[in-house]
Amino acid sequence: MLIVRRNSESGLSLLELMICCVIIGVFSATALPLSKNFVKSKKEDALNERLSEMRKAIDKYCEKMKLAKPGLSEKDCYPEKLEDMVNARVIRRIPVDPMTSRSDWRTISFTDLPDAPVSDGYNVYDIRSISTDTAFNGSKYSSW
Repeated sequence: MLIVRRNSESGLSLLELMICCVIIGVFSATALPLSKNFVKSKKEDALNERLSEMRKAIDKYCEKMKLAKPGLSEKDCYPEKLEDMVNARVIRRIPVDPMTSRSDWRTISFTDLPDAPVSDGYNVYDIRSISTDTAFNGSKYSSW
C-alpha cells in the first residue's frame, strides 16, 4: 500500500532527523583533527619563513658591520643580541615565534658550547625556536 503525504503533513520524521544528526556528527568528528593539523602545518611554515628571514638579517647585519668597520673579524661582526639588528635598521622588529606566540628566540653564539641551553650573547650567528614541541616530521622545533 502506498502512503501519500498531504501538504499539511509535510516535514521530516524523527528517523530522518536522527540520520541527519548522525551524518553531521560524523563529518564534524573527522573535520576537527584535520583542522588542527592544518593549523599546525601553517605554523610550521611560518616558523620556517621567520627563521629564514632572521638568519638573512643576521648575515646582512654582519655585512653592514664589515663595511662600517673594515678589518673586523668574522666572529666580531655578528650582533650581541637580536635588538642590535633593529637598532641598526636591518630589520624593523623581531618577529614573533609562531609556536610560542612570543618574540623570544634562542640565540646561538660562536662561543657557546654545543647544545648549550642558553647563549652567552657574545656574537649571535644563529637563532632557533624555544618551543619544545615536536613537528610532523618528528624533529623538535628547537632544532630547526
